[in-house]
Amino acid sequence: MFPLSDRLPSPKLSPASGVLPYRPPRYLRDGLVQTLAVSLWYGRSWCWWGDRVSWMRSLPHVPWQEKVFRGAEDVPLWGIWSCPPQAIGTLILNYGIAGTTQTAWYAHALARKVHARGFAVLLYDWRSHGRTASLSPVPSSDGWREGSDQVQLASQLVALGCPSAVILVGFSLGGQLALWGLKAAAAEGSTSIRGAVVLSPNLESDRSLTHLESTRAGRAIASNLTRELQRAARDRQRDFPDAIAPESVARIDSIRAFDRELVVDYYGFASVEDYYRRTSGLYLLDKLALPYLVIYAADDPMFDPTLVPELAARVAANPLGRLLLTANGGHVAHVGLPAMGEDEFWGLNRMVDFCVQLATGYIRVGCARGRSCR
Repeated sequence: MFPLSDRLPSPKLSPASGVLPYRPPRYLRDGLVQTLAVSLWYGRSWCWWGDRVSWMRSLPHVPWQEKVFRGAEDVPLWGIWSCPPQAIGTLILNYGIAGTTQTAWYAHALARKVHARGFAVLLYDWRSHGRTASLSPVPSSDGWREGSDQVQLASQLVALGCPSAVILVGFSLGGQLALWGLKAAAAEGSTSIRGAVVLSPNLESDRSLTHLESTRAGRAIASNLTRELQRAARDRQRDFPDAIAPESVARIDSIRAFDRELVVDYYGFASVEDYYRRTSGLYLLDKLALPYLVIYAADDPMFDPTLVPELAARVAANPLGRLLLTANGGHVAHVGLPAMGEDEFWGLNRMVDFCVQLATGYIRVGCARGRSCR
């Protein structure tokens, strides 16, 4: 495990008042370094050891149950869920672009943290991911239909006996899915979904992909993601040969090409650019009608840094929005120095705090910036 003994001052971009400041170790101040180091260390150790990994020994195991849920348009969605006695709320977890329920270490870490605090949890494979991909050829849509999927999931979890206070959680591209879930909850009249919390959310794919492709490190990251998407496309073509043409799979040589070949026509978008513009989470932030928290690092190497001012402005324009913006933290990382009895997972711990506030009524619809309505 990374040694976490260095003592550093608080970053210049400090979180909101009353929140434990984020303080990264000296060697994790660079966003790219932290992103790669955290992903390699925690991701690989999770793949090797799973639930027995050393950095989760202090947290009780989650007694998971498997189930095939049904999303919008009756799309099958495979997931694992658990509901402790006297649960106080229900979380639906959305991992990132290349994850699965088996490999998303950060989702499992959060699941164990919130389950220990009395939350029911669902971790599911969203459209075209993990075991869901073997159940249906329906492609993912960056939130366009996954928002409605989460409304359906919330209803089914409540029917299973989970608490009706449902909170959507997302990481990276999964963060965009969670934001679309809030939009769908309002549009479809969901009475269960209370709000959302997202860590390092994808917000504007076109601008961020252009930024990623402009640097050597970014091109390496994009190439790795492309290989994951190519593998997923080949698996889908093998499982559903009548749904995907072999020549389409052969033309996938980038993230944009994957979306062009397998997503755009299926959902009726005019082009890849039209698809990215209409599904971007950035343009939802000032309009969402349910409380949400965005945790974001200004040095996130995955996304266009020019998004930061617009992110801050759009969240500030919504009385139900809240932003924890830090100078450092990387992408789906925010590993920091232990403080006040907490472990190193500063970002995950802030997500837990917000979920507890939502589930216990401290944050309610119509209450701005986390102030109590009582």
